[in-house]
Amino acid sequence: MNGFWPPTAPGSPRYLLRNLRIPPDLCGLKPAANGWCQADVLINGRHIETVSQAGEITAENTACIDADNSILISAPVDCHTHLDKAHVAAFQDFPAGDLLGAIDAMAAQKKTWTQETLTRRVEFSLRSAYAFGLRALRSHVDYDNAPEFVWQVLDDAALRWRDRIALQLLPLVNISALAEPQDRRAYYQRAQHYGRLGLFLYDQPDMEALLTPVFQHAKTQGWDIDLHVDEGLDPTLDGLDTVARVTLATGFTGTVLCSHCVALNSYDAVRRERVIAHARKAGLDFVSLPVTNLYLQGRNSNGVPQTRGMMPVRALKEAGAMVSMGADNVQDGFCAFGDFDPMAVLNIGAQVGHLDNPARDWAALITCNPARTMGLEWDGVIRDGAPADLVLFAARTSGELSSRITPERIVIREGNWLVLKAPDFREL
Repeated sequence: MNGFWPPTAPGSPRYLLRNLRIPPDLCGLKPAANGWCQADVLINGRHIETVSQAGEITAENTACIDADNSILISAPVDCHTHLDKAHVAAFQDFPAGDLLGAIDAMAAQKKTWTQETLTRRVEFSLRSAYAFGLRALRSHVDYDNAPEFVWQVLDDAALRWRDRIALQLLPLVNISALAEPQDRRAYYQRAQHYGRLGLFLYDQPDMEALLTPVFQHAKTQGWDIDLHVDEGLDPTLDGLDTVARVTLATGFTGTVLCSHCVALNSYDAVRRERVIAHARKAGLDFVSLPVTNLYLQGRNSNGVPQTRGMMPVRALKEAGAMVSMGADNVQDGFCAFGDFDPMAVLNIGAQVGHLDNPARDWAALITCNPARTMGLEWDGVIRDGAPADLVLFAARTSGELSSRITPERIVIREGNWLVLKAPDFREL
């Protein structure tokens, strides 16, 4: 690009971005021979006025910026994170272990939380997400043994950030904790505040019997359901098939989002195809969480990586499922890495999941798909009249965009150009 980046910001609210490359799933234009939508986008204040094939817009007396084939996407969305836990690794080292060991380690660490330190961590996380361009984010919040101030801190953050990041919260609980009616009632009181609930499903006995009344209640309330499912490589795990069965049996029509589902990779091909088909019949949505699953799954005492855990994203997409990618755990007892950058998540997931040309062919996993799963007003498709909430990258191809973990970008919010920087970790 030889000194092109960053392009000069427009000096007026109405301006034309020329010579853009937009992923086809994010744009209604016909792709060029290179597979990209070669486009011009006219922005007028807070909204997109016109999207057209490159060279078709004539806008006299309008600021014009030649993007030199830079990649443009709609502002990303992350439908699976854990803000309450994020960045606790700044305060202690956690023993490397498996999923259940991480759960125990975090339960002990939670006892050290204060309202002040949680507020600092949540604010740091949201500032980071905003710098990377996120416009919406969903966070699970541990229900068991959570001090009351946790809910207050996160509710306050959602209110404080509402004009920058739409923050959806929901309480997360192990399904076994809801065995008794009185336990379910107490949990429902918390879920009522958010209009959605989260459940952890692993290998609990009587899973179907435990799930059924929860699905029935959520159906009467019009809530969505968000599930941690089969977060392990044991081929005997069958939570996803159970969820599909309960969804169909109860006639549940809300959104059911299933995360992890890494056990699918341990099934034989016939069983995997059957379970995916059952999940599709039930209308389940999916979110892959590659960074956490790669770090946590397949550990062996000899230190040699074994089978790695990742949802079979390509197989699910080919079956017609709605699939997203999310950051999940960011620098906590479950995963010591991450930084709420959806493009970094997509790049890592694409390399592990063999998703060719990720920026061009898989950008919907961090934009349109999670927006639809979360029920956001805008689905993320770059069209006439859509919000001018976009991200312009210093890259022209998937290869260029994937070469750096945190690629350079310009965040465009309500048409305004924001050159943002994630906060320094020393602030923690």
